[in-house]
Amino acid sequence: MAKVEVGKGRSAIEETTSDLQITIPAKKNYLLILFLSFWLVGWAVGEVTALAMILKTETPKLFMLAWLGAWTVGGAFAMYTWLWNVMGQEIINLSNTELRHVRRLPVFQRSKEYDLSAVSKLRVQAQDSLMFSMHNAMEFWGISGGSVVFDYGHSTHKFGAQLDEAEANHIVTIIKQRYKNL
Repeated sequence: MAKVEVGKGRSAIEETTSDLQITIPAKKNYLLILFLSFWLVGWAVGEVTALAMILKTETPKLFMLAWLGAWTVGGAFAMYTWLWNVMGQEIINLSNTELRHVRRLPVFQRSKEYDLSAVSKLRVQAQDSLMFSMHNAMEFWGISGGSVVFDYGHSTHKFGAQLDEAEANHIVTIIKQRYKNL
């Protein structure tokens, strides 16, 4: 009988005297990474072929231009999803005045800052990761959402994409120990 090892989680928590930083690497979905790797090769062939057809033929190009536009948008989404699954990170910085949520890729980063005095009801909420749910469409792919939730005025925000519930509870406990008003 094999003994199950205790999980350590994905997140790294660093505390200093002035702030708290939580780094959460993207959860690796190896099946999705493999599928998108092959799909992107086919996508590149389609992109080059469509461009060559537009540049070389004298036939009406409106359909090919529309197709190429949609194909390019789909490829950009697939590349972003692949990059996120391979190298993405969520970084949460908390100071006495601010909560900063950063979604970082090697070539791109998006940051949102929240006034800590307006953050309330920090909690864990189970994720609804249905692929075809319109409400949480991007959460299935791991590129948005999360199981750590807080209210900010009259809106709700999330971080910790695809965290296990136990790890999300651990993160919330650490944050609440330091910032009691949350």
